[in-house]
Amino acid sequence: MPEMNRLRYIAFLFLTSLTFAGVAGAQESRAEALRQEREEKQRTAQPYDPNTLETVLKAVERSGVPLITRDGVYAKLGSLTTGSGFAYGAGFRTHRFLSREAGADAWAGASIKGYWATEARVRFPNLADGRVLAEGYGRRHEYPQEDYFGLGPASARDAQTDYTLRVSTFGARAAVRAAPIVAIGGGIEYLEPRVGNGKDQAQPSIGELFDEASTPGLSGQPNYLRTIAFVDIDWRRPLNARSGGWYRAEFSRYDDRDLGAFTFNRLDLDLRQFVGFLSERRVLFARAFASTSDTATDQQMPFYLMPTLGGNDSLRGFRDYRFRGPHAVLFQGEYRFEIWSGLDGALFYDAGKVAMRRADLGLRDLESDYGFGFRFNTDNGVVVRVDAAFGSRDGKHLWIVFGGTF
Repeated sequence: MPEMNRLRYIAFLFLTSLTFAGVAGAQESRAEALRQEREEKQRTAQPYDPNTLETVLKAVERSGVPLITRDGVYAKLGSLTTGSGFAYGAGFRTHRFLSREAGADAWAGASIKGYWATEARVRFPNLADGRVLAEGYGRRHEYPQEDYFGLGPASARDAQTDYTLRVSTFGARAAVRAAPIVAIGGGIEYLEPRVGNGKDQAQPSIGELFDEASTPGLSGQPNYLRTIAFVDIDWRRPLNARSGGWYRAEFSRYDDRDLGAFTFNRLDLDLRQFVGFLSERRVLFARAFASTSDTATDQQMPFYLMPTLGGNDSLRGFRDYRFRGPHAVLFQGEYRFEIWSGLDGALFYDAGKVAMRRADLGLRDLESDYGFGFRFNTDNGVVVRVDAAFGSRDGKHLWIVFGGTF
């Protein structure tokens, strides 16, 4: 290589090395500056200070909403069932029952519309090193203003009546955890249902417009022995779900122990999926529910044990229990978006129908509604929910409810 070219080559290498050294030095200086900046933020950072709404909701949750889990005496607030109105009561809970092997919970509550219920339950959550769960329970309730419009998709709004439903239930269930999110189990219950005249002075009682021919089970109610089998897959995260899913299938046989006329089988499928995005500040929810029953030719399904649609937790654009039949399908979609911590907005759509025959359960002629709402919540669940529903042939509806829909 000529001398001049060799000198140029050496100079090029020298300048290149200086350039890379400068770049590396700049990068190292930048990294050091970022490190010092992080350390300074850590030294001056203040602990998380929740806003006023979040603080209030957490205080309310701890002090009595049914989502609380603390031991001792607690307030029971919320709703006993669809249409019961605001309910209040008290209970006692302990997780140290039977030498800390079981949990016990007993409560009683009543609503402003005269509904009342009482329940006692003992749970064994850690049998076989947590692989087996079991519980026994007893419940008694009276619902004096249950709405009834007739059976099937053609029931008329102007045929609204009401009735009283009293039920005593005693039962036990057990489940085996086949996997951390999968429970397979069954149970047995003894039910004593009774139907009487409704107590809503603004509505005629059920017997004034309907009879046994149009409303099976109206004139006589047997006691039932109910056997249950179920599969439950639950991977929601957190309890106020922002992701994951919950899928449940439950088969029940209701054995008429007295009249020999109302034995039937019922299968319920409930599939719920949550998809969170943008750091789970936005959530898409989808639900598909189906219920179908099977009766022998000489048997019937009583009206008060049929699935219903309508109210704050199903077709929100319709009155409570607006549709009732032996078969039902329901589809719900919801988009939730965080307004600020402790408050979500929601847009929703519901569609569904009941049918007198399983063959009519298709996707045609669905009743539907849409609307918007707000959810006051914590990580453990929705504390208060407000929904405004529109777009149905049943008019506009506003629901203010303790607890969530899903």
